[in-house]
Amino acid sequence: MQLNGVEIVDRHNRPTVIQKVAIRSFFINDGEYYDPADISGVTIFKKSQNESPNSVLDNNVIASTLDATSILAQFEASSHDGIGGALSPTVYNPTTDPSSLSGVYRVKKGEYVCILDGTQLQKGTYTFYGSSTPPNTNLVITNKASSVDDYIDVWTLKFNATSDYQSLINQFHLYDDTFFSVTQPVLLTAKNRLVNKHLTLSSIENLKITTNVTIENRDLDESIKNIFKDSAITSAMVAVEKVNEDSMSLPAHVMVSGYSDTSSTIDITGDNTIMWRFDTTTLATHPNVASFGGLTGTYRVTAKYGLLNETLITVPYYFTIS
Repeated sequence: MQLNGVEIVDRHNRPTVIQKVAIRSFFINDGEYYDPADISGVTIFKKSQNESPNSVLDNNVIASTLDATSILAQFEASSHDGIGGALSPTVYNPTTDPSSLSGVYRVKKGEYVCILDGTQLQKGTYTFYGSSTPPNTNLVITNKASSVDDYIDVWTLKFNATSDYQSLINQFHLYDDTFFSVTQPVLLTAKNRLVNKHLTLSSIENLKITTNVTIENRDLDESIKNIFKDSAITSAMVAVEKVNEDSMSLPAHVMVSGYSDTSSTIDITGDNTIMWRFDTTTLATHPNVASFGGLTGTYRVTAKYGLLNETLITVPYYFTIS
């Protein structure tokens, strides 16, 4: 995925200690993505020292009696975007703004991320919160989550303006086994499949393209082959076109969304599935709608992505909108 044009690696895609790792969290309420009223911060601990929530939490928030040396990293949030949810600082820019390295960002409704980067000096201010709000202690935490290990990320937030702060716990692992050496070129084969075959007009749906990666080298170790099965593709994007069948007066294919339109909004899951959110409610006002030959009918999607030193483009996959 990308944040402000910077390529980052999702926590499920076997991140290494020297990559920019997206510590993402999705919040859902009553079956819909939901923006909390406030996120005070995200705190990183070593999992082996905190196997039980009771070792971190007291009254549903991080315990104020916690030994501060156990906090490995802190991402802070201090402003809002007017919709709800933390955006501090407002732009992730690791090149020119070092202070942006320790922020929590709102990607879209219900989706938030902080970037753990073991190559940068990240510092965040941690604030202890009790069950009633005022903070009682501030600590400046320098990132120490930079070794191969299991970690937990604790999100402290308010679900609504009148509720107390509470902490939610997720986990991730940093790897070093994505770095390896082989004595021959790696022969990769990728097979793709479009999951969605039919959409309904006015729906908003994720187009899902699965990827099955196979290593053809018979004598490579199975552990190396498993790395590519778990997470291999990068820099994915899709292009969607409207297909005009049996029309003499309209173009055969009309662009709906090009590769450059989707590169920053693509998700790649840990099993190499490409996802792009297709909002069919915008088709009626699309700049090319006059050439669509109607909003319903046949469409096609192609995916473009990186695989090792190759750039692959799938065959067109056709689907219908009715």
